[in-house]
Amino acid sequence: MVPVRSFIRVVTAALLISGFAVAAESPAIAAVTPSARLLLNPGFEAGLPGWTTDDAGATAVVTSPVHGGGRAVRITDTSTGSGVSVRSAHLAVLPGEEITTSIWVQQAVAGAGGSLYLEFWRADGSRTTPVTSLAAADSTAWQKLTVTGTVPDDAVTATLLAYTTWADSGVTYWDDAAVTALPPPLRKVPNAGFEEMRNREVPTQWTSTEPNCTGTACPVQWLRGTVAHGGSGYVLINDTSSAEAISVLSDAVPVNAGETITASAWAHRLSGTGARIYVEFRDASGARIGVTDTVVPSGSGWQKAKVTGTAPAGATTTSVRLYGDLDGVGQTRWDDVELRSSADVADSTALNPGAAVLFVGDQRVEAYTGVERVVHPGSKGANDGVVLTGTGAATWDANPRMGGTVLPGIFPGEPAFTMWYQTSSGTGRAISDDGITWSRDGRTAPVYPTHGPQGVVRNPAWTPGATVPKFFMMVREGMTYIGKQSNDGITWSAISGARGIPGFDVAMATYDPVSKRFVAMIKNQLTSPFGPRTTWVSYSTDFRTWTTPSPSFAADLLDDARIPAGYGRLGDTAWSEIYGMPAIRYGDQFLGVPWIFDIAYSPNRLGNPGADTGRSHLGVAASRDLVNWSRPSRDNLVEPGPLGGWDYGFNLSSSGFVTVTRADGRLETRLYYGAFKGEHVCQQEQIDAGYCTVHYGNSNVGMVSWPADRFASFHADGAGTVTTRPLTAAGRALTVNYRPAAAGDSLRVEVLDVNGNPIQGYAAADSIPVTTDALAPGVRAAWTGGDTLPSGAVRLRFHLSGGDLYSFAAN
Repeated sequence: MVPVRSFIRVVTAALLISGFAVAAESPAIAAVTPSARLLLNPGFEAGLPGWTTDDAGATAVVTSPVHGGGRAVRITDTSTGSGVSVRSAHLAVLPGEEITTSIWVQQAVAGAGGSLYLEFWRADGSRTTPVTSLAAADSTAWQKLTVTGTVPDDAVTATLLAYTTWADSGVTYWDDAAVTALPPPLRKVPNAGFEEMRNREVPTQWTSTEPNCTGTACPVQWLRGTVAHGGSGYVLINDTSSAEAISVLSDAVPVNAGETITASAWAHRLSGTGARIYVEFRDASGARIGVTDTVVPSGSGWQKAKVTGTAPAGATTTSVRLYGDLDGVGQTRWDDVELRSSADVADSTALNPGAAVLFVGDQRVEAYTGVERVVHPGSKGANDGVVLTGTGAATWDANPRMGGTVLPGIFPGEPAFTMWYQTSSGTGRAISDDGITWSRDGRTAPVYPTHGPQGVVRNPAWTPGATVPKFFMMVREGMTYIGKQSNDGITWSAISGARGIPGFDVAMATYDPVSKRFVAMIKNQLTSPFGPRTTWVSYSTDFRTWTTPSPSFAADLLDDARIPAGYGRLGDTAWSEIYGMPAIRYGDQFLGVPWIFDIAYSPNRLGNPGADTGRSHLGVAASRDLVNWSRPSRDNLVEPGPLGGWDYGFNLSSSGFVTVTRADGRLETRLYYGAFKGEHVCQQEQIDAGYCTVHYGNSNVGMVSWPADRFASFHADGAGTVTTRPLTAAGRALTVNYRPAAAGDSLRVEVLDVNGNPIQGYAAADSIPVTTDALAPGVRAAWTGGDTLPSGAVRLRFHLSGGDLYSFAAN
């Protein structure tokens, strides 16, 4: 990594050359108030613990002047060719969170310089964009600097950087830093950062007033480069006419009448004064029935423009329009669009009894030190994981694969396990006594004639003797997914009055017992010009009527960056899309298993994407709301096999996990998946054309397994800590799922108040160490004074001397 001093100098110089400037901004309007984040040693009262400096000789803790308390940090910068900085400890963040940082600064002499930076970091330690900053005014009085930014999709942590500007020199004093956060928003604009790569000319999932114009002379241009606000993509509106309206309009997002929406976008006016942002509302017919707009603020560089409107009666969707203005002319760059809504809510601090909090995502994590994130791929077991193979070429079941579903039997007379899967001619069904050896039960034909079964769900209202259907299944009919019902899982019929959900060719359905509703994760309907494969979410209480799908999950720049060099074909740049993803209620969170499709070549980016070639692999993500997802590690949940192996090429998961009790009494969690040994649609014709190299081959169904809850962990080779965000579980027992890696490894649990102070009797020294392999449901944490959690909101700090921490739960 580049040292901080030289790194900041290079970045700042580049930004000045491009005309970049960032004005201070107030937090977005929302229905929730920001929550305080636990910044270590924010007032420097303990010296510099919790902070790092790039020049120890130029940094000192002093007792005067101070803004608050008894200490502040002094930076003495003697060079106009470099800067000096102090950086806070890293805080765990979630994509879409709005982070606000602040710090007080005093210049010993006006003009001594000083800027506050908000930085976002990837898991590999690299800094990602955007980096936002604010420079101090020329004054010798204490002044408060405040910077706000939205966490990009590829970031896992954030830091505050107090920095003496490289072009200035002098003495500055810093004190009383703070960080707050607004939760990620519930409404998402598709392709909000203009990064999706399916279309080379105009941004996908946006409509242009100049749809048939391409090239540098067009009024609307989709461009890539370092001048973007975040990432590398942005839109340029080049308005040369005072009599023509030039704009781009986002795809519609579902909204409720009466809901207040604040739309924002970053705009860089290169010339002219006519740039505007609109928030628009439409009814079910698509007619616009409400609109609010505002002019982009004046000033140089990137400015954040905001507009707020309330959805009128009859409104069903909202969209954002970036506009060149009818009466004006000029050039404006646009980037990083965001929606905030009065429907946004803060995540609950309550822990549901017995619900495991996994460390797959960071929804419950405040910060961590001395540990690394590890995803643990499932074990494939015998036969390289294969549990079901085809019945032979040209037969009804030549190509068994997932997505599909495996359900355990829970009522008398049911098979121990039933599998519904895709075949070469429809939907197959198999049964098993152990979930490993499967039988088609004498069947010689599919149980349904089309390619379901994208989520078979047990009806929670069914009991023996009930007249309601026992199972529901989502199947494809054209460009629509619609529910079917069955009493035995073999004979399926239409659901009276069922309405379909628009989708392309994947719709994974599950049931959430917490909210008591069905969840469908649908591959977005791709209409001409075709957009990228993304996942949208829809809900139902009866499997008959579903909500309008809304954006849930998409690939991002980090997925693209992880594709191996040389993967693209015929000179094409490879990129990632999400082929499908189930959302599975698992303890305190939903787990997603994204099918990440790394596209090597697309013969026609604006045509049917079914011709794309490439491989897919299975990741893992966590969410609390099915809209915002955290995946701090992008490693595979299922490791593809080697070249020539049955699961080398294209992997697809089942719709859920299955947890079983093994003969030794241990809990085991399984995931069934399907795979082709070669690339997507890769046949000899595509190989001859140079589109791909490995024939896709026949598919099989496989299985991987884990000890329960052990999908991902915080791993420590020495001393490490993991601190949670505030939690409430007064009077409950705390269980931990932990594995020591070596003799002498242990885990201690410290309980803090919300301000980070140890609670009497619950300090680390009071904790009785866990030293054994604490498999799910885990071992009970205890302290010298008891073994239940104290009253009120608390934070947990896990102290590891080594080993892996997988999860915890309050019982």
